[in-house]
Amino acid sequence: MSIPDSKPAIRIGLQTLLTVLPVLSGGLYVIGVTYQEGYLAGFGVENSLFVLSPDRILFLGLTSLISFGIKPLAYSVVAVLALTAAVLIAAVLSSLPAVQQRQARFVRWLASKRKTGKAAPSMIALVDKSEVLYSYVLGILAITLALVLAAVFSSKTGGEHAEIDIKKWHDGRARTAIVVVDGEPPLASFQIACGATYCAFWTGSEARLVRHEQIKQLKSRPPAAANSAASPKAGGGVQGNP
Repeated sequence: MSIPDSKPAIRIGLQTLLTVLPVLSGGLYVIGVTYQEGYLAGFGVENSLFVLSPDRILFLGLTSLISFGIKPLAYSVVAVLALTAAVLIAAVLSSLPAVQQRQARFVRWLASKRKTGKAAPSMIALVDKSEVLYSYVLGILAITLALVLAAVFSSKTGGEHAEIDIKKWHDGRARTAIVVVDGEPPLASFQIACGATYCAFWTGSEARLVRHEQIKQLKSRPPAAANSAASPKAGGGVQGNP
């Protein structure tokens, strides 16, 4: 009894993996970039000032995909169910005698209009490869549409998360950054992001950009809600952001 060779299967699996990985990495990168843009736009901050490293963007894209992937999945399920229902309805309608008669008349009309002649070799080759061409075109369109939808949902999710963080900061359910800038009293704010040159802070009504050399001291205070739960007698304090 011969033992089946597993090398071809391993080779095919490796080729598939090498084909999928660049597409998956590119998709995660697009999702991560659009999420960051949407999140910073929620605070009114320019995205170009806070460039993330590629590995950070890929991780951000993965977490964003997990957070907003439920909605696209639900839409996909609804679309598949609608397509299945349309096919079933078409099958039921095609079984009706009146519809079958119209189909037969349409087929006879096409046969009467068809011109006899020998097909060109290029046309025969095109028909033979039509299935492969159709698969490639459909695959490219599906990937492009998936990337566009993912980018749209990711940007929207980033903006929604920014609104959630602002609300949590105002409610005292997030940590507060206490930043000391040259010649100014300490400022209680929510630290949005830090880049190579600037750090962005939400002050409650607007976002403020501060250069690194201007920051003399930066502290982080736990959420006011956590402080009040740990020590109920503690007085008020600056409400903060996560």
